[in-house]
Amino acid sequence: MSRPIAFLRRYVAHLPVAARRFLAVLGVLALAAVAYGVYVPVDHLLNKPCMREGATAVTHHGGECVGVTDGAYVFHPSLKPAEDAIRAENAQVRKAYPTDYVSVVLLLPISADKGSILSMPNALEQLQGAYAAQHYANRNNVQGTGPHIQLLIGSDGYQANAWQPAVAEIERDRGRHIAAVTGFGLSLAGTESAIRDLTAHNIASFGATLTSDSYSNIKGFVRVSPSNVDNMAAALSYVQKDFRRAVLVEDGNAGDSYDVTLVSGFKKFSAIKGHQIVGVEPYDTTERDRDGQSAEERRRHQAEVATRISQMTTNICAAQPAVVLFAGRGQDLGVLAHAFSDTCLDKQIRIVSGDDTTNLPDSPQLRADLASGHVTVDYAGVAHPGEWASDAGHDPGHEQEQQDGARGYAVFRRTFQQVFPKGYLGDGNAMMAYDATLTATAAIRLTHQSQPLPDAVVNELGALQGQYTVLGASGPIQFTANYLTSHTGSNPVGKPIPIIRLTAQGNPKVLTVKWPDHAPPVG
Repeated sequence: MSRPIAFLRRYVAHLPVAARRFLAVLGVLALAAVAYGVYVPVDHLLNKPCMREGATAVTHHGGECVGVTDGAYVFHPSLKPAEDAIRAENAQVRKAYPTDYVSVVLLLPISADKGSILSMPNALEQLQGAYAAQHYANRNNVQGTGPHIQLLIGSDGYQANAWQPAVAEIERDRGRHIAAVTGFGLSLAGTESAIRDLTAHNIASFGATLTSDSYSNIKGFVRVSPSNVDNMAAALSYVQKDFRRAVLVEDGNAGDSYDVTLVSGFKKFSAIKGHQIVGVEPYDTTERDRDGQSAEERRRHQAEVATRISQMTTNICAAQPAVVLFAGRGQDLGVLAHAFSDTCLDKQIRIVSGDDTTNLPDSPQLRADLASGHVTVDYAGVAHPGEWASDAGHDPGHEQEQQDGARGYAVFRRTFQQVFPKGYLGDGNAMMAYDATLTATAAIRLTHQSQPLPDAVVNELGALQGQYTVLGASGPIQFTANYLTSHTGSNPVGKPIPIIRLTAQGNPKVLTVKWPDHAPPVG
């Protein structure tokens, strides 16, 4: 026996039992990797940080890097220009205002996996929108001129499955003066868990594009987007004059609250006098979105979902004329639209869905599918630049709010074009991230403290109304935050909802703008 091996055996023999078991597991994994010709990096097995430097703390989780950065760590190459701009602004803020700044974390499920519901263009647009708000707030009066804002970028990985390590890093803080968290991206189980954990720690949270009804009344949380209840009511009020029959396409994924609440909202079509849902076509993305899969497993499950959706066209065609109410994610809507490219060509197919349609990539295939005029895709959105045009078709009686919305959008557009001259605004994602970050800034500054703790910001959520209404890019934003006396304390009051149509030219068009009632239901 060689001396080094003998020494190692004596050394291991004196280790605690738990440590010896850990080394044994590592040994088995290493042998398995050699046997199958697979290289398993030790830093991945040991959860070694991807980067830990300054305000950045990003670690491995499930094959991805998750956590929080000030822009020093780039989550994806396409995000680098936006992250570089954020990093430079952050450095300037820390240098110029060392005792008069706080951090706002933009948390998103950033993932390069092709199965990710949040597309990378969407993630980029939200980074750009949040930075536009940071840039504007650090140079202008937003309920005051201080404290200044450092914008941190957080990722909780594929479908928000790594929310726990990401949220733990935020709650740990490490001297970054975190005052609020914004963004969140998608209405997923992990997202809701993250918000409930953050708010349980009295960290104010501001949703940008979350619309699921599951988020309507979480104390310490508000969102600048309308709920699916309001979105679907707006969509149904728009299509009911053209259709008395509907086919409901529904995703059975119980872990995706966006889909679940879209289904319940669309089912109200049958409650409209003289209207009826005449067919239901189910599919299920549960396995595709499950954590811990290999890339091959995920591709297989995606193919299975696509196959099932493609089978729906025959039954939908037989039910015509009927509107197709699509209660699912944008990436799956694209599969259905394409399936009609060689089916039911003698009939017009009209698909109506929710705001996740913005995650449907603008591809040559989609443009070709829409160019024929055979398939039309409309959706109830959360924001669009066209909603402030003079011919947008607003509901009557909202002239003052329309003027306020146009003013807020003009400020946003001017700022956004200054910092990202070639940035895309057509799907509203940048507008919503801007609004959420601007709203967080308003609540922070209403504390009248130079470096308020998050619980002080929570106290100001109910102040964001009346005189302190935020003039956002997507319309006037105000809250009652009456979590005890209402079921909708987290929702914006009277938020406008644009009804939008996808076009073959890639520039979505606003058809009309619906305004919900001003007063939220109480009781």
